[in-house]
Amino acid sequence: MQVRSWDIRPYDAAQDADASFALWQAALGQKWLIGPERFKQILHNPTAQNFVAHEQGQIIGLLAITRSERVTGSLGNILAVLVAPERQRRGIGRALHTRALEYVRQAGLTQVQVGGGWARFWPGVPLNLPAGYEFFRALGWEFREGLIYDLQQDLSNYVTQPAIWSRMAREGISFGFASKENLAAVLEFERREFMNWFPHFQYVAEFGDYQDLLVAHDKANGKVVGTLSMYSTQHSHPDRIDIPWQAMLGEKMGALGCVGVGADERGRGIGIALVARASELLKERDATPCYIDWVEITDFYAKLGYEKWRGYWMSTRDL
Repeated sequence: MQVRSWDIRPYDAAQDADASFALWQAALGQKWLIGPERFKQILHNPTAQNFVAHEQGQIIGLLAITRSERVTGSLGNILAVLVAPERQRRGIGRALHTRALEYVRQAGLTQVQVGGGWARFWPGVPLNLPAGYEFFRALGWEFREGLIYDLQQDLSNYVTQPAIWSRMAREGISFGFASKENLAAVLEFERREFMNWFPHFQYVAEFGDYQDLLVAHDKANGKVVGTLSMYSTQHSHPDRIDIPWQAMLGEKMGALGCVGVGADERGRGIGIALVARASELLKERDATPCYIDWVEITDFYAKLGYEKWRGYWMSTRDL
């Protein structure tokens, strides 16, 4: 019987961060370029619990895991399982996966997802990492939730179709930003209509980035009818970690997401107008390309020129 020469212990930010980043570079750097600061910000987020596999003082594996809140309750999120290329197929990844499930159970959670959470690297298992897909399948994961995509568009020549603003004029819809004065109404809208996004809107507001929370109002009654979140490298708070992929998409890139219209207000064209207005604003902020992550309905964004960038397999399992 072969004696195991490696062991697993909790990640220590002070001593393991640089070695863990080097491990990422060795395992994934050609396909998923990320800067060291963004990498560390994701690993060091307040809800993260990470583990490393080590052998003779060398980091040879990394498990990054966090937890997130949904309407249905809390769940664990496996952010990444990495093993040094020369140490693969020795059971290290499987052992790290076992530790992940142990942590989730000990935390009192009953569900775990591959990817997702906040802050995150990916929503699911990237399509360009088929070995990762086979790894999780071999460990009992079932990928029945369909594919989702990240989108992107160069906004340099973006122009909104005039028909969108003509319709908003007919519908009596105006667009503005969140503020200290209307924040309570905006958060109440999120809590009521999109509880899964409520923590993100709170997160952006806590940084004081009200200019990144776009709000649609019905002029007839002043009611909040839709919202959207934005990010831009040059205008958003530097400690926000909305986007990990500046090294691939450009340091000036921007992002939008969490596009939501109230259930009673749908069918009025408000959603596409929110995306159009956000695209205009990000162009004005010189934030290009614009990135949108975790998209199921890609045809909706394609109307404004957004194209698929990367795709993901999705899976959540009960424990």
